[in-house]
Amino acid sequence: MRPKRSGRLAASTAVALAAGMLLAGPASADGAPKPPAERPLPKVDMRGHGVLPTAAPKAGAQSKQKLQRGADAPATATVGKTVAPRFDVDQDGSDDLLYRDIGGTTFLKKSKTPTTSDEEFYVSKADYEDDFKDLLPAGDLNHNGYPELLTLSVNGTLSLTEAGSTVGTTGVTWSSRGWNAYNKLIAAGDMTGDGNPDLLARTHGGALYLYPGTGRAGSDTPYGDRVQVGSGWGKFDQILGGADYNADGIADVLATAPTGEMFLYTGTGNINSPFADGVQNGMGWTIYNQLSPVVDADGRTWVLARELGGTAYLYPSLGNGQLGDRLKFGTNWEYTDLLAGQGAMAAHGKGEVFGRTSGGSLYAYLGKQNGNFADRDLIGSEGEYVSDFGLTLASSLSKADHGHLLLTYNGVLYGPKGEIGGGWGIYKSLVGIGDLTNDGFGDLLALDKSNVLWLYPSQGNAQNFADRIRVGGGWGSYNKLLGAGDITGDGRADLVARDTNGGALWVYPGTGSAAAPLGDRVKIGTGGFNSFNKLAAVGDITGDGRGDLVGVDSSGTAYRYSPTGLQGLSTFSGRGTIGGGWNTYGELF
Repeated sequence: MRPKRSGRLAASTAVALAAGMLLAGPASADGAPKPPAERPLPKVDMRGHGVLPTAAPKAGAQSKQKLQRGADAPATATVGKTVAPRFDVDQDGSDDLLYRDIGGTTFLKKSKTPTTSDEEFYVSKADYEDDFKDLLPAGDLNHNGYPELLTLSVNGTLSLTEAGSTVGTTGVTWSSRGWNAYNKLIAAGDMTGDGNPDLLARTHGGALYLYPGTGRAGSDTPYGDRVQVGSGWGKFDQILGGADYNADGIADVLATAPTGEMFLYTGTGNINSPFADGVQNGMGWTIYNQLSPVVDADGRTWVLARELGGTAYLYPSLGNGQLGDRLKFGTNWEYTDLLAGQGAMAAHGKGEVFGRTSGGSLYAYLGKQNGNFADRDLIGSEGEYVSDFGLTLASSLSKADHGHLLLTYNGVLYGPKGEIGGGWGIYKSLVGIGDLTNDGFGDLLALDKSNVLWLYPSQGNAQNFADRIRVGGGWGSYNKLLGAGDITGDGRADLVARDTNGGALWVYPGTGSAAAPLGDRVKIGTGGFNSFNKLAAVGDITGDGRGDLVGVDSSGTAYRYSPTGLQGLSTFSGRGTIGGGWNTYGELF
């Protein structure tokens, strides 16, 4: 289910039997469930507010920085050698800011006309059905005066377009597959000293690779063969590239850990060892869910930082590897789900929750990026979604960035395109936690009545599945299986399980392998989760790229549990209150 602006897969009467389905056969159309109504977007202006910097901050404009920095930091910024901005679309010498709202619309905030409302910016797609997983401002790769933009699809296709105007990009000129081998790509700027912007890529295991720029764009290959330049980078939850923090004219790397420390890796200009050892230059950065660098017309770097509540700030680089006191940038950024060049991994697949009443009404809540939801929308009237229908809101089963509602009735499974197939009555629960096979498409887990868990790999069209794969038995010790995205911080979808006795919470980390999709379990909650009569995985509603959980207690109060990026019993750090009144619903999905 997705907002109306982005469109929705139309219902179809065609029957497509799932490959490998037990007892598969055509089901009667009588009593088939009605597709849910399209859900409108929040009736608010979802554009972020703020004026991009074009020069040094005015005296007295800064508020005292809450984050620790070195005692030797000067009072004012100094600029020596400079680096070029990565995304100067309006040609004024300063970076412009590209961002996408939770409805799927992309906007450009221009530095040249700061008082003008941000306008929609069209980004070309290699595949029309793509909802980009990430956007990377690559810099001017071929030195023709116009910046390039890299788009990353969920299936690991990296594509190149040129931002030749403030209206949108040109068509896709180059594409390459296989980039789902990495959980984070960073447009790094020139790290090798040859004047060509480079690309960094981090694997799920934390290895870091450099793809040197070739100085070409268009249909030519923009990057050369990769060179491994580091390991252990999985310890960072945000990585920023493409900016210079020590005024030597070479691009540096800034990284933050889930514990809040910030580290600076100064660039060397050497392709085999492109940065020096990391030096801690700050702490307390967990108060921000996204960071992104901006370069002004003087070559000065700023770090844009967004708080959970949606207010964004700017930190100026002081030219010595430190950041100065912050300035308020603007509000309303809780409606932004993707910043081009953002430091954290981008979430994909689900950011919403559905609630079903005892009378069979179905309501949808679209997640914002501030830990809460927009106002609810009725998508199924009373009696249309009675308890006879088994419901599952699966993380996206296609390239679209939204959940897909699956329904079971009389053993027949229905999806957004209509009937999928019969034989599903052998299962007592279905869970769509996201991509378990590393092809980018969300998959389906099915628990049978003998407590054996099965994997149905999605074929990426929100309709068909490949032959089922046995995951394993013994799952009867849990009374709830759930998940929607990454819990452990490595970018892979994970499965969460709640103990029947005691209510302890466990995570089974996703491996990316269809043959053995789940790793060994790790306890992430000591107990008490059985106090929630409703527990749902809602995807990322806090804007940090990790999947959140929502639990409702007997009073009807809903609480949010947001992963920190740390492991084990440090996975959650307290809980946030969403609000009361959730006993209106008998179930959440």
